[in-house]
Amino acid sequence: MTDALENTIKSITGTEISGSRVHVVVDLEEKHTKPNLAMVLNDALGNEVSRSLIMGMLDPHVEFTLHVRVPDAKPPLSLTGITFIEEDQPIDSKSVNVARLA
Repeated sequence: MTDALENTIKSITGTEISGSRVHVVVDLEEKHTKPNLAMVLNDALGNEVSRSLIMGMLDPHVEFTLHVRVPDAKPPLSLTGITFIEEDQPIDSKSVNVARLA
């Protein structure tokens, strides 16, 4: 098995907290050099409903809440994480569906 590359995303999870908030957990591979992290939340129609940007991630683990900016976002929501050093040169990306409340 090969070693993980620097600045790659190990895992992403998104869980709906309410109709307008999503709890996000991101883990990078341990071997990282403080990449930037963009998180984009899209609805079922592909419309961007929230975005967050973390510059120079220090820790390989981060948790935060994304607030949905659109009142009529159509579920299911999808969450995409992108690591990069230079804005126009993505290093890694992962997408997941957001888990909905029961």
